[in-house]
Amino acid sequence: MSSALVFAKPDGKVSEAIHIVEYAAARPKSDEVLVEWLAAPISPIDLMVVVGKYPVKPKHSVNGEAIAGFDGVARVLKCGDQVESVKPGDLVVPNTLGLGTWRTSAVLNAKDLLRIPTVTDVVMAALLKGAILPAYFLIEDMRTLRPGDWIIQNAGTGVISQLVVQFAHLRGVKVISVVRDRQDVHLPALQNADIVLREPELPATDLLHGKRIVLGLDSVFGAAAAKVANCISSHGTFVNYGQLSGGGPSASMTLNHRLLFFDRLTFRSFRGTEQTASRSKEELEDLCAWLTHLIDEGMLTRPEIDLLEWAPQVEGFERRVHDALDRAQDSAAVGSRKTLLKFEA
Repeated sequence: MSSALVFAKPDGKVSEAIHIVEYAAARPKSDEVLVEWLAAPISPIDLMVVVGKYPVKPKHSVNGEAIAGFDGVARVLKCGDQVESVKPGDLVVPNTLGLGTWRTSAVLNAKDLLRIPTVTDVVMAALLKGAILPAYFLIEDMRTLRPGDWIIQNAGTGVISQLVVQFAHLRGVKVISVVRDRQDVHLPALQNADIVLREPELPATDLLHGKRIVLGLDSVFGAAAAKVANCISSHGTFVNYGQLSGGGPSASMTLNHRLLFFDRLTFRSFRGTEQTASRSKEELEDLCAWLTHLIDEGMLTRPEIDLLEWAPQVEGFERRVHDALDRAQDSAAVGSRKTLLKFEA
């Protein structure tokens, strides 16, 4: 039997909505494939879906209950007779939202999957669509970066932030990672950053003087975003790609006249789905091939992450899942380690 994490209806407390069910996997139709999920992260977007604050809803269900999870990596087991894009044994990642990745197996339309090369680390493969690609797009698409440039980013211990550091270093660009006031600046997740600062130190710190800070990346918003903006050099670019601080659409940040008129900063928003949609399926497959090559060569390494081995038959496992969901949803845990469900033994 297969098993999955499902929810009946949106709930403000994710752990109270999610529970484990068992089901029998169906046979694939002519244009479908049967896959086994190998690993899937617990991401902010997944939590927004369960609480009912994300516009895209899960597309699959078990006995009327929605299957959670939007990201992950799977292995193809069987193919329908009209499927030519993948074959048994291929690794695939979601090519659309809402596939329900928090489960052991699934029957999916082949067009909803993107084939990737075999990679030695399935954890990194599971992060490919929801973390590695966004980190790459932030470096590649938001502004031109040259060796010697600097980036400043908040939520410095986050998975995307850790990957931004790695992609920046491949370009000869240095990174300042910012953490909250009480966070340990010596955490392993911060060891690759060139400079680590706490929020209260910004922007008045001598460590920023003389640095060409051309890009600021903000995933927190509010006061934390304003601190990042005030560190960016003239003609630099500020990019917001999230709101870990909460507050919803009415949240705000304060900008002074210097940033807009004298420093002439460019302010941009970022959505990974838009950057992905701007590329053809062939371009994405080529990009994923290059990224998996970097992973296999050790040039792109696994960020600090917690693994939760899938073991629904073990007493207390569902409680461990709920604990992981509580940690992920806790607003005080901004920048805390991401948890990934690992289905493969």
